[in-house]
Amino acid sequence: MLEDLEKKSFMGLNALVRREFMGDDFGIKKNSTRLKEQSVSDEIITNLQFKVKESHTQNDAADEQQDEYRMIVPNLADGTLQGKERLWTILQSRNITEVESSYWRSVPTWDDIISNLYPNSNDRNTSQPIIYGLETCKAFQDITSSNPSQRRIAPAGIFNTGTNYLSVLLEYNCQNLHRVKKFHNNPKRGHGNEWEVLWGKHTPVHHRGIYYKNEKHNYDVHEVLPIVLIRNPFGWMKSMCRNSYSAHWNGQHGTKCPELKNGRDWNEVNVKFGPGSTHHKSLAHMWNDWYGEYFYGNYNMKKMQNDWYGEGFYTHNTTNETSIAKSNRTAPFPRLMIRFEDVIFFPYEVTQQICKCAGGVLGHRPDDKDVANNTFHYVVRSAKTGSGHGPTSHRNGLIDSWVRYGKADPRNEYNEDAASIAGEVLDELILNAFGYG
Repeated sequence: MLEDLEKKSFMGLNALVRREFMGDDFGIKKNSTRLKEQSVSDEIITNLQFKVKESHTQNDAADEQQDEYRMIVPNLADGTLQGKERLWTILQSRNITEVESSYWRSVPTWDDIISNLYPNSNDRNTSQPIIYGLETCKAFQDITSSNPSQRRIAPAGIFNTGTNYLSVLLEYNCQNLHRVKKFHNNPKRGHGNEWEVLWGKHTPVHHRGIYYKNEKHNYDVHEVLPIVLIRNPFGWMKSMCRNSYSAHWNGQHGTKCPELKNGRDWNEVNVKFGPGSTHHKSLAHMWNDWYGEYFYGNYNMKKMQNDWYGEGFYTHNTTNETSIAKSNRTAPFPRLMIRFEDVIFFPYEVTQQICKCAGGVLGHRPDDKDVANNTFHYVVRSAKTGSGHGPTSHRNGLIDSWVRYGKADPRNEYNEDAASIAGEVLDELILNAFGYG
């Protein structure tokens, strides 16, 4: 059963934590002090006292260690559930019935998560995902109205932005009823959710309609609604240091990574995609360039102006906000842009909005036996598989993601100079639109 596999994986992680933090003697230094100038009988009594005291100390430490890693069922009575009710409900829906004490304690409360995700929000109780491009939903439905069974939804996003996770969420929870009917209620063929956009989820979007990752497609680019995942650039750049995929720059695995500058010069980045390579002044410029094509409405003009980002076309420009790169904020075509962080902490709400935008319905697949009927299928395990996604230790399940992304501002991982350099480069309009400013 999937739940059993997930629970074994979950327990395996706990065992790893135990091995990493528990020493043979629990960190207790054995007391070898002996009193000198004592009679034999006094020395025996003293040694016995030391042994009893040492035994109590070790037993107390062992009890504390056992308590630290015991399995618990979070509850309000002992305070372990306080502020984490929403998170525990998600885990319960996937048949997780207990959690390791120390691991659960590391999970932030919902209030802490919201404070981190929406630092400028006046009402954190009503905070909702930031979804950019909802005004394009009607256009997509109109374009595909003559044959709605052809409608598809597909993720796109630069590396390390959760595209696999979103794909699985959509496949389990969003249905195109026109396609389901067309395929005689076959939910596997009829859900209408693709693993990636036709031009490749990581490929720059100016290849849309020109390059096809799969030449055997039976639909065109106008029949797919791209769901573009964007991530806080400060956290994204650090992720690229851990797993850079096909991007290369000097010092990418060093302790100073991402190191946007080498002295006074930009630390240039080269990236290989299916149709070719791109070149960027730095990793921060790469973030601007890649997302600028989806955010602004003149991406085709960009390619004519500066072939493949050579001059950093979408680079932040505080002195000329009416430049050609920023003169048109109209969507280049129907698409949604969604924060990576919101997919982690608001998977239900995000999936619901995406599905509605594409003309689908949020619903449980009848062939999905891993969750109860009429229940949202939360994805708890890591959605990343295969060697191309880096070592297993760098792949996060849902709980690990709560811990990693719910606690702190990723800017805190940068010193003042590094953060300042990044701030000078990163596109202010895009940052503010997604609450990263």
